[in-house]
Amino acid sequence: MVPMWARVTSIGLKGMDSYRVSVEVGTYVGNDSFKIVGLPDTAVKELKERIIAALGSLGYVLHGNKIIINLSPADQKKMGAMFDFPMAMGVLLSLHELEAVIPEDTGFLGALSLSGAVQSVEGMLPAVLAA
Repeated sequence: MVPMWARVTSIGLKGMDSYRVSVEVGTYVGNDSFKIVGLPDTAVKELKERIIAALGSLGYVLHGNKIIINLSPADQKKMGAMFDFPMAMGVLLSLHELEAVIPEDTGFLGALSLSGAVQSVEGMLPAVLAA
C-alpha cells in the first residue's frame, strides 16, 4: 500500500486573529474511510460529507480509498466551513487528479456546495486581510 499525499495552506480564525493552517491529505488504497484529525470542531468533522458529495458531482470517484486529513497546528481548534475547499484541493492533489505545483504562500478558503461550487464563508474578510 503506497500512500499518496499532498499539502495545501489555509487560514484559521481565532476571534479576529488568524493563523496559518496546513491541510495535509494522505490517500491510501483500501477500505472506504474518510478521517479528519487535528482538533476539528463538529462542523469541520461534517465537511467530509460535503467534500464527498461535491467531488462526486464533479465526476471524481473516491471509492476504494482511505483518506486521512490532518489539520495543523493540532493545538488550535478549527471551526467552520472554510476548510471545505482546501481539503477538497488536497484530496484531488493527493489522488493525482490535479497535477499542479502550488506555491507554499498560496492559501485556499471556501465552503463547497453539493454541486461542487465554491462559496464564501463567514470570516472571509479578516482571513484575507491577515493573509
